[in-house]
Amino acid sequence: MDTFLHYVLYLHILSGFTALVVGLIPMFSQKGGKAHILWGKVYYWAMFLVALTALLRFKPEVRLVFLGCIAVFSFYNTFTGVRLIKLKNQVTQAGWQDWLGAYLALGCSLLMGAYAVYVVVAYSNVFFGILFTVFGAFCMLLAVTDLLVFSGKKSVEKLHWLYGHISRMGGSYIATVTAFLVVNNKGLVPDLMAWIAPGVIGGIIIGRVTKAYKKKVA
Repeated sequence: MDTFLHYVLYLHILSGFTALVVGLIPMFSQKGGKAHILWGKVYYWAMFLVALTALLRFKPEVRLVFLGCIAVFSFYNTFTGVRLIKLKNQVTQAGWQDWLGAYLALGCSLLMGAYAVYVVVAYSNVFFGILFTVFGAFCMLLAVTDLLVFSGKKSVEKLHWLYGHISRMGGSYIATVTAFLVVNNKGLVPDLMAWIAPGVIGGIIIGRVTKAYKKKVA
């Protein structure tokens, strides 16, 4: 079993590094072009392996529980980013995989919320309590929003699938950068900054890119 987990770890590292490097190509290549589609698919499957290997290495330890939840959260962003392109304006006809993914993400968010309370009460670990709360809230927001859209209880704007694709794939890449920084941060910056800064900076960039596309469409 130890040998198997070692190979799983190597695959996890390789997949994460691949996603980190390859993820930049679709961002800067022509949208809808061959390079965008090809390397987007490579990035998708790299992120799938990152999530799968993270779950295979899951242990009831605070750090590994959090990394497992983040793996689910990051792949949900990747998965829905691709599905939005396929569904486009047919979101109320979402397939079983869309519903399943949303409910799994919702379950993951509830787990993070419960674990936030647990680590503070049991270990007095406020740091991980904050992380579980923040990422759990974002995960819940995505899942609940998608479920409301799928059921037709929430309306969507024109070209919502394009803006959603940008934000979800961007969010997925932010999670990849965050994981890279956290694993390789050897006291260069405060731990909380390594966890939060990519999301703040990336969120600002995604917001500006989305605004630029909306202005162009208008």
